[in-house]
Amino acid sequence: MLCSSCGELLPSDSMFCKSCGAKLASPVEILEATPSKNLPASSKLSGDFIGRRREIDELVSALRDAFSGRGRLVMLVGEPGIGKTRTAQEIASLAELEGAEVLWGDCYEGEGAPPYWPWLQTLRAYIRRSDADNLRAVMGVGAADIAEMVPELRDKLPDLKPPPALEPEAARFRLFDSIATFLKDASQKQPIILVLDDLHWADRSSLLLLEFVAHEIADSRLLLIGTYRDVEITRKHPLSQSLGTLIREQVFRSVELRGLNQQEVGQLAEATGGATLDQSLLEAVHGRTEGNPLFVGEVVKLLEREGGDDGRGWDIRIPSGIRDVIGRRLGRLSEECNRTLTMASVVGREFDFKLLNGLSDTTEDELLEVLDEALEAGVIEDVPGGHERYQFSHALVQQTLVEELSTSRRVRMHARIGKALE
Repeated sequence: MLCSSCGELLPSDSMFCKSCGAKLASPVEILEATPSKNLPASSKLSGDFIGRRREIDELVSALRDAFSGRGRLVMLVGEPGIGKTRTAQEIASLAELEGAEVLWGDCYEGEGAPPYWPWLQTLRAYIRRSDADNLRAVMGVGAADIAEMVPELRDKLPDLKPPPALEPEAARFRLFDSIATFLKDASQKQPIILVLDDLHWADRSSLLLLEFVAHEIADSRLLLIGTYRDVEITRKHPLSQSLGTLIREQVFRSVELRGLNQQEVGQLAEATGGATLDQSLLEAVHGRTEGNPLFVGEVVKLLEREGGDDGRGWDIRIPSGIRDVIGRRLGRLSEECNRTLTMASVVGREFDFKLLNGLSDTTEDELLEVLDEALEAGVIEDVPGGHERYQFSHALVQQTLVEELSTSRRVRMHARIGKALE
């Protein structure tokens, strides 16, 4: 980045010029002020895309680098419903408007997907859009290896011969090198934006290929965008291992998506439901959903259906869409962990170990193991500065657990909690 005042060359993330002290414009502000045929303009964002100025700034900066021949890998990180996929769609649309090739691959949650599934989708899309001459030019000798992974390539290039047989490890390296070379060469003809969505469900082979490609794209016109839920990633998760490798790459950036602020929640409610929330209801919706766009949308729909005007209606009952999302997370935990969390939810958003230990029928060590399981899953978190105090990571997680209890069981649990407190 060049300072417009003195011409000093500065790092792309600088806010002030070290030489003259001038304040520098953000990447988005630069693009809006100086539109270019080769660089996307943020003014082309969808009209109903709310907030995310910081995140779009970072993505546009990475996009500028990619258009200029400096490949980048950006990971969009956050909880379910926070807007990772939507943000990726917005930056991909910007790039496509400026002439970039957008390739999209989704990871499959269930069993049965073949290895490299998200990559297969992206490669198939490129092959379908290309003619034989272009495929020969950008794939070169690697076409035969890629055809082993994507048989549809032989429909366009029927004269391909099978590649020489190699040991499995050597064959995999040759395949990875062929794909990385193809993407780099193809991006020289036209910038490529390659999105791999929901990487928390990716198979190990796909993640290894991602590591390899990321290592090779520094001098390409390729922007890789990955999305994943951080609440799904434990220390032993395959993606956790890959992130440990990717973070050492200079092309790598991580962008964490947090909840929308109160003003943005009001804008989203108006955009999705057409209703303007008064200040008290806006504060209630924001406080309860913590700015999660999916949760905000579900709450606004419930308010519309039930005609609520004070927030009490949805405070009693969580919308089914939110309950389903949270239920999926809780369903991955052990039965004992769910029992313990249900007891904790009756205590409140915050609870301490000593009280929970007095309520639990398990040993202290067993309780610690259960809480460690919940901590690793991101369902609860330590209270900053609190000794052996925990809190549910989201108010709606606690409320979901409470609502699963019958009234009689809830009353009895309250009585047990009262006795333990005494």
